[in-house]
Amino acid sequence: MNTDPSPLLALPAEIIQHVLSFLSLSDLLLAGRVSRALHEHSLEDTLWQPLVQANIPISVSVKPPRTTWRQLFMTHHPFWFIPKHKIWFADNPATGKLLIARYDHRLNSIEGYALVAERRQPRFMTWDWNPEAIIHTFNPRILLDLNAPVIRLDASAYECAVGEGGRLGQELPMNLIVDPSRFSGNIYSRLMLTKPWPTNITGPATPVWPPQILPSPVRTRNDSPSQFHDLGHRPTKLSELSSNTFRIRRWMEFSSRTLGVSSRMGEATTTWATLPTECYTPTPQKPWQGIWCGDYAGHGCEFLVVLQPDHPNPLPERAELVMRMREREGSVSSQESWETASEGTASAGEGQAFDMTNSPEVEMQDSVATLHATTVDEPASPVVDDDEDLYHGRIEAVKLTGDPNIPRGEYTFIAPDIGPDGLIRIAQEKMFRGARVVKSVGHIAARGFREDDYMASQLILISHDRMAQYWETFGHVSFYERVNIDEFTKID
Repeated sequence: MNTDPSPLLALPAEIIQHVLSFLSLSDLLLAGRVSRALHEHSLEDTLWQPLVQANIPISVSVKPPRTTWRQLFMTHHPFWFIPKHKIWFADNPATGKLLIARYDHRLNSIEGYALVAERRQPRFMTWDWNPEAIIHTFNPRILLDLNAPVIRLDASAYECAVGEGGRLGQELPMNLIVDPSRFSGNIYSRLMLTKPWPTNITGPATPVWPPQILPSPVRTRNDSPSQFHDLGHRPTKLSELSSNTFRIRRWMEFSSRTLGVSSRMGEATTTWATLPTECYTPTPQKPWQGIWCGDYAGHGCEFLVVLQPDHPNPLPERAELVMRMREREGSVSSQESWETASEGTASAGEGQAFDMTNSPEVEMQDSVATLHATTVDEPASPVVDDDEDLYHGRIEAVKLTGDPNIPRGEYTFIAPDIGPDGLIRIAQEKMFRGARVVKSVGHIAARGFREDDYMASQLILISHDRMAQYWETFGHVSFYERVNIDEFTKID
């Protein structure tokens, strides 16, 4: 006769383990504390494989040798959120950095590598609609920089954790395999966990990461007088942990073997954030959402996120002004109004000079206000598009990596309405035939993000994987190409 007071334990082991498989990690651990029998069931390895798999986008059917799924999960807990979110972008001044994180079962490590793009040799193209426009081909070569990881968390990193506060509060030294023969000193790198910054005390000027123009359920401070050495910035329990941000501290250390002393130099701490998957995953109704690579001429290739928000924020004040000016001035022929930036400023009589080598974000010596003196709208074609589900709402692009003119975390262009109200025409010329051309504004600034402003532009929706932006006053067309993120999370 079974005298155990729990009817659950009277069930066959397979049924008990099936019931436990529906529990979250915290509930599974709590169940294991109820009784010795439930503790034994909670250790069943089949319960832990889904917990590992839930944090790895690419299916992992192989675990390291002589390791159980439970041991594997516990080894990297609570850092599994890093490969789960896949993409991470940093707050490095101006330029930023985009990272692809993944789990490598061969080394039993969580790793992150910088995503980079090579701007191949372009060739000049002639645009029938505006033969004077400057257009070059854009076919970037996008790959991971595998020479040195930005993140490497393995058993050694956890064992060598530095500081107080247990695994949550400690700094994890990462072995990034720097070749000592190439440096007179060693580069050190440590990863730190973060706490969310309360939304009720977050204002427009609060220094947080990710920036507030990007969607995120959680943000964290990205400035600290102590370079985040104080423990107040780090979680002390799981409920305080931000799974959307982390930090990396780096410095270089020179040492003298003769004197036995070392010198620590160049310490810097970067804050990293991710994006909600749903905001950059394309859908039938929002096919342009995603991570894109853009051509920024003298600045090379940069990465941006293209969003199609359901409830967009108000347009920036200067962008709104440009759109209103556009409506008041009406549409004019490109042949009558197009002029280069240098011609426009000369006619304004203000002696302003523009460096076109860095277009579309240009360097300037003075103000950019005269850029709005002309617009280049062609009369909208009388085309009626019945696909309201596809062509509606706003498209906005935010830089994940940047340059000295428009830094990371800022808008690069916005198309306020890709529906009928924003339609300029359906392209008939060979280069863009069939593409929808809509009103947009492009973000420009002087070097150092001074005197930032917006100018009238046209967004050309070539396909769901390729777009172009016509910067009207500059007479320049730049291209953007979608990045397949999942392609870089695979382990060969």
